[in-house]
Amino acid sequence: MDKGSYWRGYLMARHHLDLVFGVVLVAVALISALTGRCFVMYRGIVSRAEEPKTFWQTIALNCLLGLFFLGLYLYTLN
Repeated sequence: MDKGSYWRGYLMARHHLDLVFGVVLVAVALISALTGRCFVMYRGIVSRAEEPKTFWQTIALNCLLGLFFLGLYLYTLN
């Protein structure tokens, strides 16, 4: 991105939110993996024993989104 672009300015002004989102999503994934239960939108609480595929897909999605936001935070840190 160009240093004078609109999107770079927008991301730089709100880069602290990326850190918060990243930490929260990784923490939710870790807590869900340890407890064996996670929240899935439109389905409620899903247990690892009852629906393992949905459970692990949700954990993977939370981890990937958390890492994306942490990477975006590090990108806009300068």
